[in-house]
Amino acid sequence: MDFKKDTHAFGGFLGLVVPILAYLLLVLIAWGVKSFFGVDTKPFLDPMRLISIAVNLIIMRYYFVKLKYDLTGRGVLLVTFIYVIVYFWAH
Repeated sequence: MDFKKDTHAFGGFLGLVVPILAYLLLVLIAWGVKSFFGVDTKPFLDPMRLISIAVNLIIMRYYFVKLKYDLTGRGVLLVTFIYVIVYFWAH
């Protein structure tokens, strides 16, 4: 897959998929810690949601600063704003 596209749709796609993958990875790590060490990881699920949303900041910086792809960066930014609004609205 070519990650050097400058479209709003591609940025929106990245903004949607990457936080979900990051959250699944963090949950998998938490599950491993819980099963291996026996530590209750339930209090850490809420901060993991914010961390997974914050991963979009790295993607935005890459597309805005390094590649100068404004449309893709704006797509990621829009989806990140929606994620943050939903996160705070749900709490």
